[in-house]
Amino acid sequence: MTPAVRAWKGRVLKRCGARCGRWGTQACSSARTKGISRAARGPCTSPAWNYSGCGQIAPTPLPDPAVTQATKEQVLDSLRQVIDPDLHQDIVTLGFVTRCEVDGSKADVVINLTTPACPVKDQLRDEARKFVSAVPGIEEVELEMTAEVRGQDGPTHKLAEHIKHIIAVSSGKGGVGKSTVSVNLACALAATGARVGLLDCDIYGPDIPMMMGLKGQPDHGGSADKPSLVPKERYGVKTMSVGYLLPDDKPAVWRGPMVHKLIEQFLSDVEWGELDYLLVDMPPGTGDAQLSLAQLVPLTGAIIVTTPQAVATFDVGKAITMFHQVNTEILGIVENMSGLLVEGMVEGAQEGAQVRLTLGSKEEVCSVDSEGRFRTVVEMFGSGGAQMLAEKHGFPVLGRVPLDPAVRVGGDGGDPIVVADPDSPIAQSFREAAGKAAQRIAVRSFASLPVLD
Repeated sequence: MTPAVRAWKGRVLKRCGARCGRWGTQACSSARTKGISRAARGPCTSPAWNYSGCGQIAPTPLPDPAVTQATKEQVLDSLRQVIDPDLHQDIVTLGFVTRCEVDGSKADVVINLTTPACPVKDQLRDEARKFVSAVPGIEEVELEMTAEVRGQDGPTHKLAEHIKHIIAVSSGKGGVGKSTVSVNLACALAATGARVGLLDCDIYGPDIPMMMGLKGQPDHGGSADKPSLVPKERYGVKTMSVGYLLPDDKPAVWRGPMVHKLIEQFLSDVEWGELDYLLVDMPPGTGDAQLSLAQLVPLTGAIIVTTPQAVATFDVGKAITMFHQVNTEILGIVENMSGLLVEGMVEGAQEGAQVRLTLGSKEEVCSVDSEGRFRTVVEMFGSGGAQMLAEKHGFPVLGRVPLDPAVRVGGDGGDPIVVADPDSPIAQSFREAAGKAAQRIAVRSFASLPVLD
């Protein structure tokens, strides 16, 4: 028998199907016992207070016309106020909103960015939450930020069909810290959740194994017909280097054709798997390795490394010209050893007291904080070199990394500073450079996704 139904104070009431005949408004958690634990006119005492016989569900509230009901369209309209600062369009039009659901007063939104290393991710999340929360009727916002790196437009190359972006880290000058920058950028990108590989193309001076703390021969994979090498992995970064293949004391005395063949094998015969970014640590100069890489695969771009001094920027300018000649875009420049980071403490000094530092012919004046501590950067190698190149050639400065002994300690010990001391100012400099590079890549490769209906 179907129990009678009527409205009472905006709620659905259903009559007990047993002896007492009272009207209940709230279902019990156990449908086989009471069924309804509270009644509008006193508690029901019947153990048969349930709806199992008629198949009715527990009583539910009737919609209150005085309460505003938010819609999916209203939430999407609110998200159109969130503008991507690089693409200059709202995130709905760009297709970043991959889920938008409204359940009563709760909005469930997923925003899918173009890189997990997006430097404006927090800004976009905060703005989205603010605008959705302002929609009338929305009291709770469930917001998830995801990311999917988009590959380059056009067909993939057979040597890199599972690699979305190949980035050369290069300089026309030796000793500027290309390998240091490469390993820290790779670790910084991997820390965001990106799938990252690091290929050591400095055939004559392979330092990636030492700087990543990896030794020994790589494992062999593939089949008898098509053997392959398994990259060695640490800190979420897959690596390959000729340093794994040769004894530590044996140099690679090879001519250009052998270098070309090895780079080709590192691209085709290594089980890289699916990668968002493959960073390639290049040797100094503008020779065989650079030309071979540019000829073998379509590069997304190059990250240039320099120091501030003129003798470095002079040679780096030649490397920039070389990449232009092989139609490779410069993503930006990192100024390494951008001054010497000096920190210390003066006991008993009052806040604001000045400290005069003398380092050779360089002199620097700085102030102490409330604890007597001071921190400054002394420009040991000049200043403005990276900025000069950036303005001349029309690309951005991705970051400036001061000289710090901790960077050398981490490199020698196989623990890049981004991993060893992630909260340090130096690590922050590398993370900012990695984020800006990923941002440039995303803007370059972006093509509009389908707009959410």
